[in-house]
Amino acid sequence: MTRVTETTDIAIVGGGICGLTTALALEQRGLSPTVYEAASEYRPVGAGILLQTNALLVFDRLGIVDRIRSIGVPLDDARILSPRGRLLQRFDLDALERTEFEYGYVAIHRSDLQGILLEELDADIRMDKACAEIEETAPPTARFEDGTRIHPDLLVGADGIDSTVRDAVAPDADVQTLDTPVYRALATCELPERHRARGLEVWGEGTYTGGAPIDADRFYWFATAPDQLAARTPASTDLMERIRRYYGTFPEPVPTVIDAIEAEDIVTTGLADVPPLDHWSRGSVVLAGDAAHGMLPFAGQGAAQAIEDALTLATTLDAYADHRTAIDAYENERKQRADRVRRESGWLGALGTCQSNLVCRARNLAVDLLPSSVFSRLRRERVTDTSLPATVTTDSTA
Repeated sequence: MTRVTETTDIAIVGGGICGLTTALALEQRGLSPTVYEAASEYRPVGAGILLQTNALLVFDRLGIVDRIRSIGVPLDDARILSPRGRLLQRFDLDALERTEFEYGYVAIHRSDLQGILLEELDADIRMDKACAEIEETAPPTARFEDGTRIHPDLLVGADGIDSTVRDAVAPDADVQTLDTPVYRALATCELPERHRARGLEVWGEGTYTGGAPIDADRFYWFATAPDQLAARTPASTDLMERIRRYYGTFPEPVPTVIDAIEAEDIVTTGLADVPPLDHWSRGSVVLAGDAAHGMLPFAGQGAAQAIEDALTLATTLDAYADHRTAIDAYENERKQRADRVRRESGWLGALGTCQSNLVCRARNLAVDLLPSSVFSRLRRERVTDTSLPATVTTDSTA
């Protein structure tokens, strides 16, 4: 295989957070990727995203962390509460993450993060390019729904959990779904001072809800839908009214936030993840982000793991003598960690969506009784294990 150079034709299918971060990391190493995005234009849609410390460490390497912190909301702490407001655990981000690793968490609107990446990029971004099929992998041939084809030297599949590119790498991998809807919305409201830099999770009986402020007067809210939401209200009651009634007694700021949401603001989706793949590449086609390891949202790590992928892939492509060796190095670095976080997300998802009152109460009791040092150790390990490749001297013999 030929060496990856500035003339290597690298195609990134998918222009979301993973695809754009990958493009930026490649550009900073002298490479010139082309991004192919299915949407016809970038619009300010979507909800919030919580960037944990490991994601911010990657953005620090890419030189944009200060922009992200200035536009988003750096959180002081995050709390897990019971439905009656009992504190189960508190994560003091100043005492651990900022003290030991310089960065805590930042909550930001997804489109704001996307906008920062777009402003930093010089890459050719081609819109309205929905991938229909990967016809060949060595060398790659991608066909788009408009009938056009591309034949890059290397193709990166960053096209999300319902990836078309993945079908060429792992054709038998079917997305796994949970029979639990999840609600997401942005609420415009004035929060009390104590909630303006605080993340929140409420572990209820059959529901998992919470969120974080993403700017001075907007709060990103999410909730998994409990069975009781329908059982405790008349069938004729509209969804928004059901939600307000059900969560009205939850600890603040949940009721205040929900009161500020209109029905048309709520986005209802399912929950899904990607089973562990045997490999992330085939030929000169490689997966990144949700296409490789789409996970449930309960660990708050879906975007962070994709961002780690982006830096690692760009670094290995810059470091090794051919892109097959680089891809193998990327997968060796990233797959075990991403699969481990994916399992953790699945375990937390099972607890978060459990509909048994008895199990939920036992879960909350266990979380309450666990020493905070246990959670601190897990948080520290999460950041310490971040895939942050060292500057690598070009290996001409690899």
